[in-house]
Amino acid sequence: MATLPEWLRPGARPVSLLPQRATAHRLLRRTLGAMGRSISLLVREPDGPGVGALRTADPRAKLLAAVGLIVATTFLRGLLPLAACLALALALSAAAKVPGRRLLPVMIAVPLASTALLLPATLNIVSGGPPLLVLWRSAGGAFGPWRLPEVVAVTADGLLVAGRMVLRTTACAALALLLAATTRPQRLLGGLRSLGVPQAFVMVLAMAERYLAVLLRSAQELHLARLARSVAPIGVRREEAWAAAGVGAVFRRTRSLADAVTLAMVSRGFTGEVRLLRPACWRRTDWLLVAAAAAVAAGLLILDRRLA
Repeated sequence: MATLPEWLRPGARPVSLLPQRATAHRLLRRTLGAMGRSISLLVREPDGPGVGALRTADPRAKLLAAVGLIVATTFLRGLLPLAACLALALALSAAAKVPGRRLLPVMIAVPLASTALLLPATLNIVSGGPPLLVLWRSAGGAFGPWRLPEVVAVTADGLLVAGRMVLRTTACAALALLLAATTRPQRLLGGLRSLGVPQAFVMVLAMAERYLAVLLRSAQELHLARLARSVAPIGVRREEAWAAAGVGAVFRRTRSLADAVTLAMVSRGFTGEVRLLRPACWRRTDWLLVAAAAAVAAGLLILDRRLA
């Protein structure tokens, strides 16, 4: 004779399951919301009417200007030139009308990530210089083959190194975001191919840009199906097994989709070249954009040398 489950027996208290169930459902809903925001970011047209005047420039000119400024930024060592480069990137983003909801996460995430990675560089163990803030004092000694320092402190040279790197990475990220926010992906890839980037590299980027949203939507459908069929918690191990099975299902779907897309493209005569309906053409304003970027990069390098 089959026995009744615990939650159907007299005197059972299913209320104890509600906090776990609500927590699991909140986690699934947050995951679904994050996937939905990622999909909307991927399928959004980057150069609509509200983006600004930079959208009319040739993608090759914007690529040369952005890459030139980014390369020049990597050579800057002074805090003032790096801050000026970051201010220029933010001013161009404001002039191009890049939405704040797209710019703000980058301006928060990149400095925080850079600061977290560079915290050890601020200590006297890594960087020399006069100590500014003593964090720990000890009598010395050793820990295995390593000698323990008598003082662990934040140094001025360490703060200079960390500040320089944070400004550099934030400025480069802002310039890259400005390029991506003012150029359609297909036009940007076409500009890369026109500048001599290898065909295989451009084709991989094009396929990744085109089908990343499709794969995210597949994962979103799996999570939505799991949420719709959830009645009670199933335990940590079964949740982990379901997550692993979901990863495997997305991987299998990815392989099947890649094979089908490859056969469809080959049957339609695709040779790997990115072709645009409206080929880009250089204009006088494009030459002015490249010349202005070169002048700004040279000015920042000269300023950095004089301040060194």
